[in-house]
Amino acid sequence: MDRKALVREAMQAASDLRDRLDLDPFGPVDPYAAAQALGVKVVLLGASMEGFYFKGPPGRILLSALRPVGRRTFTCAHELGHHIFGHGSTMDQLQEDERPDTNKPDEILANGFAAFFLMPSVGVRGAFTLRGWKIESATPTQIFTIACQYGVGYQTLVSHLSYTLRDITAARRVELERWTPQRIRRQLLKDEFDSLIIIDRDNEASGFDVEKGAAILLPNDLDVNGIALAHMGSFDTDTDLYRAVKRGVSTVEGLDEQFKIRVMPKEYKGAAANRFLEDPDEED
Repeated sequence: MDRKALVREAMQAASDLRDRLDLDPFGPVDPYAAAQALGVKVVLLGASMEGFYFKGPPGRILLSALRPVGRRTFTCAHELGHHIFGHGSTMDQLQEDERPDTNKPDEILANGFAAFFLMPSVGVRGAFTLRGWKIESATPTQIFTIACQYGVGYQTLVSHLSYTLRDITAARRVELERWTPQRIRRQLLKDEFDSLIIIDRDNEASGFDVEKGAAILLPNDLDVNGIALAHMGSFDTDTDLYRAVKRGVSTVEGLDEQFKIRVMPKEYKGAAANRFLEDPDEED
């Protein structure tokens, strides 16, 4: 088995799909929207698994609603990779991040596809450069900020920088893996929140997915419209803190491009396409 050849094939397939769907070749993308564009339905279940790809027709992707939002994003792209490569129906059990040590060709292809589709090398490296951060010495909070922009988990990006892009050493990866999103959140915030995303002034994403109860850090001079977020006060002189309080979508303006923050119920189960639909009867 030629692992490098499989990774190159996966990278090309990710680039080809971006071209096919007329997506930015380097920026953040939404694998749920990509699946929908390909006629693949995505459903969230309350099951202890990673994900399931059903070959169909039509193709279906089943994801665990019990996993963190960023992890679901990667798993959705992973299962979409199985679809792109024409693999048979596949069940992925709970595993650690990208399973870099797998020797199964289908899994190498699906993992590589997900990594490059969500985190293209030029885009990720450019995101650090834009902010004046060096990847090899980036802090956990800086890496977490880039992970938020690309909609993936902190550990997912650390693994990608190490195993796939080779931009950090194994020793540095081990240091960074001592941090978790929970540890970063507790270091930054006095109050306890279910999760956190950080959006800075150099943001290039058009949308962010969160669950109710999440904390959102935003630059403090932006206009936030919609019912989904509640302003909790100033975090520091340049940043405001918001909480995701209602299912729905808030639009944020004030940077070069507006973007959306989409709030779903905690551990939402059902068709992924409906997870942000506003509920007029929802109580605070």
